[in-house]
Amino acid sequence: MKLSFILLFFSTLLFAQEENLDDLLSQYREASELSHETKQEKSGHVTIFSRSDLDKMQAYTLNDIIKTIKMFTLKNSAFGPTAIVKSPYSEQSMSSVKIYINSYEVTSITAGTGIAQFGQMGLNHIDHIEIYQASNAIAFHGESGNMVIKLYTKDPARENATVLQGSVDSTGGGRGQVIDAQNFGDYSYLANVDVSGNRFDKERGRNNKEFSRDSSRGQLYVNFAKKDDYVIEGGASKEKSDIFSGFGQSVEGGDITSTYSYLHFTKYLPSQTELIISGTYEIIDVLNSDSSGVRLFDSSLSNNLDITSGSYTYDILLQKRYSYNDHNFLFGTEAKFKTFFLDNLQSNGMEKSYPAGPKELDIYMLFGEDSYDINEEHQITLGAKANYYDNHETKANTEYLLRLAYLAKLSKEFSLKSFIQKGHVYPIFAQTTFSPIIIPNPDLRVSKNRVIKAELEYKKEKLTLTLGGGASKSKDGIVFNHSLQQYVNNSGSSDFSQFSLNLEYRFDADNKLIAEYFRTYKDNYSFSSDTGALVQLYSTFGKFDFYNELIYRSSYIGVDGVSMDAGYDYTAGAIYHYNKNLNIKLKGENIFDRAIETSIKGAMVPALERRGILTLEYIF
Repeated sequence: MKLSFILLFFSTLLFAQEENLDDLLSQYREASELSHETKQEKSGHVTIFSRSDLDKMQAYTLNDIIKTIKMFTLKNSAFGPTAIVKSPYSEQSMSSVKIYINSYEVTSITAGTGIAQFGQMGLNHIDHIEIYQASNAIAFHGESGNMVIKLYTKDPARENATVLQGSVDSTGGGRGQVIDAQNFGDYSYLANVDVSGNRFDKERGRNNKEFSRDSSRGQLYVNFAKKDDYVIEGGASKEKSDIFSGFGQSVEGGDITSTYSYLHFTKYLPSQTELIISGTYEIIDVLNSDSSGVRLFDSSLSNNLDITSGSYTYDILLQKRYSYNDHNFLFGTEAKFKTFFLDNLQSNGMEKSYPAGPKELDIYMLFGEDSYDINEEHQITLGAKANYYDNHETKANTEYLLRLAYLAKLSKEFSLKSFIQKGHVYPIFAQTTFSPIIIPNPDLRVSKNRVIKAELEYKKEKLTLTLGGGASKSKDGIVFNHSLQQYVNNSGSSDFSQFSLNLEYRFDADNKLIAEYFRTYKDNYSFSSDTGALVQLYSTFGKFDFYNELIYRSSYIGVDGVSMDAGYDYTAGAIYHYNKNLNIKLKGENIFDRAIETSIKGAMVPALERRGILTLEYIF
């Protein structure tokens, strides 16, 4: 009788605490994620894609992540590669987005953003991704940006494995990846090779010309490190894509070949001091044939255009962290040297000269930040940064970035994050120095902006609700003037505001639901979706993982005056873990073929087309 009572007591106790055990397991998994070590709450409104999230999403490329980001829309460009467009601006506006691989800043002074070259980047070697909006250009070093995408590679000490992955899709494309990660005492290395071929539906424009954006890509990433001493990492990629509609109105053919390579060295010095040195080389080859002729910057027509341009970038950073009482200091200095070159410019087989503009840009940066813990519930962060720009052609100038962040734990369930930032965006070489179809403007001024954002979070048990809002004002914004055929500074100011609502509900350690909604407001014309929503469902049942995703973007009228319908992009995937070594994956993208589209010279084009992907993954 006594034994029966004891068994009944423990059975009741275990049943009553089952949900608590699930909660504890969820908390343990969250704490053990590498993102728990890298996340910086004070640096902006952060969205995290954990290792588990990326696996269930079957996020094979960076575009799979970018398309889900609130306040932005992934769109196709006239030249094939994708572009990220801030709602509700047009594709011609330059989004101030920075991409990092660990502490290396992806820089493309030729294209202006790393999205064009890295949208198709494979993610097999990436552990987790952090996206910061209202981002802190001080803590992340480098140039100013309003959004930061941080890619963190896998930790070899946690992996100690070789993984092979092969995919085929319904459009005729495919991908092969191999990653090898090993740990030897204090030393470790990580190597990744990724080769892919992408096929898309052929489109037809106004002149019944066929547009193709088929592409192939190869990439290599290597990381070698000694614990608490140094990290050497480097990468190389080459991507070739058909030129789609090209620069003119009647494309006959052509392609764009992008080659990118970098080497990055981090040395951990005593007293929480870091020395970071990196070098980047990129080259872009463009071939464009057009029966009607491409109108160039000097108003001449080119039926066959051949361009080879590129850049070198060198960066050195020294920074130190220091704690004193309730203060956490960060201060340092950085120098970045950029050089643009144009090796070849031929029109109809003849060499062509172009207007001279600044081909070099030296940036010297000095920064400091103090995070002060007022008490356990309140933290305030003050930061300042001075950037000195010298392009050796026009007058050098110094610009400042100032930032105030306030984080508060208002109660057991409520917390607040707020940011005020004064920043700027420096013009790129495509605007000041060379572009085949626009007149460069070396006299462009820096665009200045002020941003204020706040985020109120309610968290209780399995539910997290987040309400966000913000506003910004820009002065001397850089806009394209069609009559002058060049970029100019906007004579007035531009106001922008936004609102968002996010819900996350964790059913247990392996199952969660995310739903979010956003709306943006601009004081003049809108040329892309101003409203969006996202629903994500991550599920696990036995040996199966499931993922469902729905992305909504509202209708809009594009910069060309064409009205575009609202988009509903539904993606779903399933993974069968056959055993500890073999995984079988199936994914459908844009299943209903209703994703938001872009009007390009008469063709309606989604950034990601409908397709099915079958993947086999083997772990040694």
